[in-house]
Amino acid sequence: MRKFLAILFVAVLSTKMPAIGQDKAAAPYKIDFEPTRDVTLSDKDDAGRQGLFVTVRFVITLDGAPETAGVEYKIIIEEDGKRVKEEDVPRPTPSEDLSVVLAMDTSGSMKEHGRMKQAKSAAETFLNRLPAKAECGLILFDHEIRPPTLTPVLDRGPLVAEIRKVEPRGGTAYLDAAAKGVDLLRNSVTGRERALVLMTDGVDINSTTTLEQVIQKARQARIRVYTIGIGEPGKLEQVNTTLVLDHSGSMQPPAADEDVTPKIKALHTAAARFISIVPSYGRVSLIPFSTAVGTPKEFTNNKATLTEAVLKLSPQGETAIFDATYAGIATLEADAAKGKRAVIAMTDGIDNSSRRRVEEVIERAKEAKVPLYMLGFGRPGELDETTMKRMADQTGGRYYHAKNEKALLDIFENLSIQLHDDGIDEKSLKQLAHQTGGRYFPAKDVSKLSLIVESVSKSILQKSYEVTFPSIRQVRDGTARNITLKLVRRTGELASNQVGGSVLFGGANTAVQGEEVLATKKAGYQTHGVVVAEMSPMVYLFFLIVIGMLIALPSMMKKASAP
Repeated sequence: MRKFLAILFVAVLSTKMPAIGQDKAAAPYKIDFEPTRDVTLSDKDDAGRQGLFVTVRFVITLDGAPETAGVEYKIIIEEDGKRVKEEDVPRPTPSEDLSVVLAMDTSGSMKEHGRMKQAKSAAETFLNRLPAKAECGLILFDHEIRPPTLTPVLDRGPLVAEIRKVEPRGGTAYLDAAAKGVDLLRNSVTGRERALVLMTDGVDINSTTTLEQVIQKARQARIRVYTIGIGEPGKLEQVNTTLVLDHSGSMQPPAADEDVTPKIKALHTAAARFISIVPSYGRVSLIPFSTAVGTPKEFTNNKATLTEAVLKLSPQGETAIFDATYAGIATLEADAAKGKRAVIAMTDGIDNSSRRRVEEVIERAKEAKVPLYMLGFGRPGELDETTMKRMADQTGGRYYHAKNEKALLDIFENLSIQLHDDGIDEKSLKQLAHQTGGRYFPAKDVSKLSLIVESVSKSILQKSYEVTFPSIRQVRDGTARNITLKLVRRTGELASNQVGGSVLFGGANTAVQGEEVLATKKAGYQTHGVVVAEMSPMVYLFFLIVIGMLIALPSMMKKASAP
């Protein structure tokens, strides 16, 4: 009897537990999936159907082990424990048939901290790291897209030549550049993987294209966007500036012998450039002056309104720079807005009309803690540079001399950048990348930019996949939902834990072969809305009984007290 039981025990072990003493078969694939970036929501799918849709993105890479003949490998996606999607494992071969567009920021802020030099070197590194079969195009941008835009080609020479000779200037319009890059890729050779790489160090302040429009265009064209943010994330602190501008009669002739443009026209162009670089969190008030000080304009971010007011300035009268600067300080104090404050005062002459003394202006600025940025425009002998330097130095500002039209434009441009540039809009760059299937790469240390772009090129070569499905809970009730991504291997046997070999899948009973889970990745998301607590029906019944008893209580008490 004992011998029989021993034989039976060994038989059971050999049939039911074949894995004991054996290594579990290695998986031939690996899932690259980042929960914080690779699950996104939308109100409609690519076909235009309305609803609450979830998009899951992932990359499948080879992991060294060979595939097993006759075995299926699947990607299964679950929402709150229920299967919502099943896909065959995509063929994980890096694609060398690429079309890529590099959009590179060349704005004035790229002059700072050696960013332009590092960005040029990184751009060449990126081009060299791409496969020889890959086509690449180029867009250089500041406050506008700079010509020429180069469509994707195999020859890297023309792209490198343009990158090497470009010099930084102006503001930032990376959304317009991204939209242009999507257009170039959409019109390129079909049958290739397509990606846009966007490199920027600032906040978009000049684009007419919105972030949502770029994302929609890229998704419709199935173009991944990879973003690189150079520098620290910005605080987006409000900046309040008074532009104190001289339009006296001496503004009629040119500023220098080599100039042909009247000083007033040069001021129109330079002040308009300053305004064009002001971001959404910047506010400007214009104070024109000549013999008298004009009425300060209301603080605004409306660039069209501000530019129109600047273009109306015409030469007339004398110069009251002290009174006008004092008015600029008083205007900032009266506004009492939060954030940084500054006065920018420009004149082409010596004060000959003010009632206030320079000491009063300096004292008022120091009390208000408002720095004065003083600009002298024209020939040195026609300016009181000593006094303007004193006003700037004693208030924490700076004095600038613009000897000609070009210098004035550069000074106004650089001043706007210095006042308003406090870092990158990391939130928008992440959103642009994540919602198009790309990745965001922070480059806080500009000296490591070349290493970062190598990571970008590797990421592009990995073929990414995305699966979109309608959420099993279409209501936006503010609750958290769980997403599980599983890599499974299927054999020909039915799974022992499935009743009848079936599970509920996609709203119907579907036969499922035995599955072995090789890898599991989990993520979650939360809809925006009001959380509605769910209660058992018995709770509602209890409350109804209580309410009924309370209603009947007065009648019952009346009967009980009756004789």
